[in-house]
Amino acid sequence: MKLKITAFWLVILAALFIFLQEYSRFHFFFIEQSQLFQFTGDYICGKLAMPGGFALTLSEFLVQFFRYPYAGAGITAALLLLTGMGMRGIVRRIVPDTDFFLLYLIPVILLMFLHFDFNYLAFGTIAFNLMLLAFYLCLRISNDKWRMIVEIVATPLLYGLAGAVACLFALSVLIYEFLNKTPKFYWSSLSVLLGLLCGVCSVYFALLGEYRFAFLPDAYYHTALEPKTVIYYSWISFPLILILAFLLRKRKKAAGKKIWIAGGVLQLALLCVLCWWGIPEYGDKKSAKVKELDYYARTEQWDKILDANKGTLTNYLNMCYLNLALAQKGELADRMFSFDQRGPQGLMVGWNKTEQISSLLSDIAFAMGNSAMAQEMAFEAYATAIGEGNPRMLKRLVQTNLIYGEYPVAEKYLNILGNTIYYKKWADDHRKFLYNDTAVEQDSVLGSMRKSLPKENYLSEINYMEKDLCMVAEANPEKKAAIEYLGALYLLAKNMDGFKNMLETYYGTDVLPSLPKSFQEAVITLSEAEPDYWKRFDISPSVMQRFAEYKKQVLANRNNKNALPGLMRRAYGDTYWFYFMFK
Repeated sequence: MKLKITAFWLVILAALFIFLQEYSRFHFFFIEQSQLFQFTGDYICGKLAMPGGFALTLSEFLVQFFRYPYAGAGITAALLLLTGMGMRGIVRRIVPDTDFFLLYLIPVILLMFLHFDFNYLAFGTIAFNLMLLAFYLCLRISNDKWRMIVEIVATPLLYGLAGAVACLFALSVLIYEFLNKTPKFYWSSLSVLLGLLCGVCSVYFALLGEYRFAFLPDAYYHTALEPKTVIYYSWISFPLILILAFLLRKRKKAAGKKIWIAGGVLQLALLCVLCWWGIPEYGDKKSAKVKELDYYARTEQWDKILDANKGTLTNYLNMCYLNLALAQKGELADRMFSFDQRGPQGLMVGWNKTEQISSLLSDIAFAMGNSAMAQEMAFEAYATAIGEGNPRMLKRLVQTNLIYGEYPVAEKYLNILGNTIYYKKWADDHRKFLYNDTAVEQDSVLGSMRKSLPKENYLSEINYMEKDLCMVAEANPEKKAAIEYLGALYLLAKNMDGFKNMLETYYGTDVLPSLPKSFQEAVITLSEAEPDYWKRFDISPSVMQRFAEYKKQVLANRNNKNALPGLMRRAYGDTYWFYFMFK
């Protein structure tokens, strides 16, 4: 029997791990970036002092390992497995001979749905498991009087360790004692009263901000957001399963192998139906591509970003990552129209004050050479992270403060990173730049960025990107990304006057000594009937020849307006002429 049970849970663990790894592998990398854990006594003590502090500290400790391949899926699968095993232990204490494994696995599936949401904290699953453990230990006490005493005492203790889930525990023990027909079961209502008192005191003494965090699973979600209703399902399911277990205890034991097999098949079918409905509903598949691109950008795998963005694109975030990768490879102005472009938002999306967008904008600004905007967006991302900060953006804050020579601020951020397990080495490596202008200026990244700082005091603003790019390009002509982003901005917006002014200002200077491919194509678009104007910008013969062929094709098929875009895309879809005319 023990061998069968072990095999059952090993199969569940393997199924959870394989599914989570295949379905959400980049999701776990994404989560790790929002929950910075510092391995210091002060940090841990500060967390433990909060309601639910133990579960929160444990969750943050585990999440820091999500940056390693397979760790996120493995740890999450293990947490969900513990949920299932805890549920089995409780149900078996009520009805020892049941074969209804569906009762064990429903909360597992419901909690798994929650883990698809990057605003949900593993804190919630750990807290739920601690509640199951406390409940199971109480059920092992056969003496009714002592069991109720332990339940009453356990409620505030559980509140301190796991937070609001103690209220679910208190309500559930009252339901259990009532259904169990325990003499003087009403004494269990003291557990409920203590749970309510703990919640009220937590809000009154400002340990928690709102009553929903004191009594509901909202406590295990991003505090600035309203969670979806799925967050309540696992909590609702637990007392319902207790009630169903007591109903099963009254039934006569089913006889016959056929009935046992039919029951197993039916339960398995119900689980499949639940997954079939819930995974598309809560799986957050829409953000999977963005999470993948975010991981590649963080690890500087630019070619993988390009490979992932071939074909039709409809998401501006994907386009931003694509153009960022091209800029980092020095190919933005040469290859941008080899990919599906859909306007200037594909270079830089509008800022919505979220961590994800702020991080992306910081990356783009840093690639441009705009330290001021990169720092501003990094700070916004760091401040809006679901946990204690975004380590990637903390690294950006270190870099920008080193660039500006703000060494005490950079040192403060390095000290935070130095308290972590994974980012400590990076922090130690960057301490050599503190109070050392020479080391900063000689570094390939920091030195180039410092050289790109505007010569005059100027506060960068996201709505004045053209001015920012001009100032960076003039300050450091070697930073080609700045002038290429400026030209790309004009071309994608079809702002030919702006593009012409940029050309006539910078062409032939150190900022723009020669024109990349898309800029040459745009010059022809500017002055189609003035070949002499092309000579001024040294347009290559191959570009002029290709335009002649393009124009010939357009004229030959001008009467077939519906088919013309498709015909031209096949041969000239990688040119600015096609973009200008058909997009």
